[in-house]
Amino acid sequence: MPQDRSQQITKSPPALRILFFSTSRVLTGKAETSISCTGPLDESGLWKILLATHPQLAGIREQIRLARNGEFSKIGERFEPGDEVAVIPPVSGG
Repeated sequence: MPQDRSQQITKSPPALRILFFSTSRVLTGKAETSISCTGPLDESGLWKILLATHPQLAGIREQIRLARNGEFSKIGERFEPGDEVAVIPPVSGG
């Protein structure tokens, strides 16, 4: 009798998918990572975790913008498990 595979699938804990661009990618040495979280995080809470795992971002933190699910985050925005967060350093154009 075939085994029920649905019982073998384990669910990953909720996480934020973090994407690094430009200088943040160079400093972290990663294109992306994930942060496990069980509930929403405000920007301050997210930065606390990011800086604990990637302290090299501290020097450019004030210039970085965060984007949540493809949109620049707003003041007071909360980041939910399952969100995609982009770490975007300043860009210049000509």
